[in-house]
Amino acid sequence: MFCRSSLYVRLRARKQWLACWLVFAASSIHVLVAQTIAPPQLPASDTVQLTLQQADDQFRAHNLSLLAAQLGIPENKAYELQAQLRVNPSVYVETMPYNQLTHEALPFGKANSQQVIQVQQLIRLAGKRNKQLALAKTGTDLAADRFYDLLRTLTYQLHTSFLDLYYGQQLLAVYDEEIATLQQTVQLYQQQFDKGNVPLKDLTRLKAYLFNLTTERQQRLRQVTDSQSDLAILVNIKPATVIRPVVSTDSVSQFNVSQLNLDTLYQLAEHYRYDAKSYRDLARQEQQNLALQKALAVPDLTLQGTYDRNAGYIPNYVGVGVGISLPVLNRNQGNIQAAQIRTQSSQYLSNAYRAQVDGEVQRAYDKARQTEQLYRTFDNQFTGDFGRLINGVTINYRKQNIDVVEFLDFFDSYKNTQIQVTQLQNDRMQSLEELDYAIGTNPFRH
Repeated sequence: MFCRSSLYVRLRARKQWLACWLVFAASSIHVLVAQTIAPPQLPASDTVQLTLQQADDQFRAHNLSLLAAQLGIPENKAYELQAQLRVNPSVYVETMPYNQLTHEALPFGKANSQQVIQVQQLIRLAGKRNKQLALAKTGTDLAADRFYDLLRTLTYQLHTSFLDLYYGQQLLAVYDEEIATLQQTVQLYQQQFDKGNVPLKDLTRLKAYLFNLTTERQQRLRQVTDSQSDLAILVNIKPATVIRPVVSTDSVSQFNVSQLNLDTLYQLAEHYRYDAKSYRDLARQEQQNLALQKALAVPDLTLQGTYDRNAGYIPNYVGVGVGISLPVLNRNQGNIQAAQIRTQSSQYLSNAYRAQVDGEVQRAYDKARQTEQLYRTFDNQFTGDFGRLINGVTINYRKQNIDVVEFLDFFDSYKNTQIQVTQLQNDRMQSLEELDYAIGTNPFRH
């Protein structure tokens, strides 16, 4: 009898422990699902608001790659200074270390000692110095071309990252609003399901759609994080700083691509595309190099003055000499021929790149015009009307006036419309930035 009662107590204790474990597991699963569905939040850190102009100013003042490239200009200025300098004179001194007649070492002041002093100066002929200076100046122009082309490229990356971050944050706000609304609906339906008033399939559909929204938001958040990181690197601020781009509605709607003239854009690109200018400067540098190689075929002149104390036919001999190499075997023929080939090749490359720039301008202009036409045909009041409609649909669904399929269809249409509208705005601004990049400047400022 005692053994049966003891066994009964142990079985009852095990059942109680198993029930507690099931409750704990259910609560853990509920927490895990809630954490999965709840949208992840950005970590707490410093937040800075930036307009596009402020981002440009910060970028120009603190971007390290840009600052390093800018130093190439004064570096080539130093090469110009070096090219202006003339050749140093050379001095040759010879003396006898020991006088065998008088048995004196280093007899500088003695009348029977021997010393020789020679002074030489190289005189460069055929304008070699001026031609080298012209080459150095063109090198400075090429350094400036590289700097301004890097500025154009990085500015384009800055603006595209700025716009991607701004419109990405707008999309996150859309997802946050939808997720918050749907979470409230799921909570209400969970309560009704617990009371047996709604079927499980409707509640499951709502939870599945909520999970899908959260997953999509996570993907958008990754894109925003990438844009945030790129922008922080370009403006050289702390990676943990949260950037909130500020874009005014006036700046979005004030540009109209139809007002631009394509021929004017070609002319602007010829002036402001420094990568194309670098090809023209390179062709000019090759022509200057050809002139220098032809000048190098002309031998330089060497002037010499000699003082000989006792080794000449008279004591204290002073002589003046002139020396020049005879261009009989080497007239720099190979370098001149190579320079002629490079001159012709650089001209071909310059013309080819000019055609490429014109093609880029044409393509960017067509894309901007097409995006502009689509943007102008869109009714901006549509999103507001759709927003009021989806609010009414949500209220009617909670009142069970419409079924879950119709509700989710409206909800998904609203989400896709908001995404497409935001993407259209981003595409329009991105196409304008691409046009600026193809031209090398903002065409609306000219």
